[in-house]
Amino acid sequence: MAREISIGDKVAILATAGKRIEDRVTLHIPTANFPYSIVDPKAKPGDKIRFEGEAVHVDEELDRVTVQVLGRVTVDAATVQMVAKYRRPRGTTPLHQKPI
Repeated sequence: MAREISIGDKVAILATAGKRIEDRVTLHIPTANFPYSIVDPKAKPGDKIRFEGEAVHVDEELDRVTVQVLGRVTVDAATVQMVAKYRRPRGTTPLHQKPI
């Protein structure tokens, strides 16, 4: 991976508004496998919409990241933007241990 993204990091996905049906707009998310739509009365086709969410799964073999935004969206790691690294609260121990 070019960037080191791990579980819990806050990341952003950039989507393009597509076809409009009444108040609902279809979203075109690069490298996503499924269609998505949102209710946004102000969005026009061609608008860029940024969604921020938390990384819930990272697959290093396929270089893909699952983000909790609009449900769960799985995209290539190159299409997400890092917003903030996860920092666990001070005085706590991690829930998982690194493999030896």
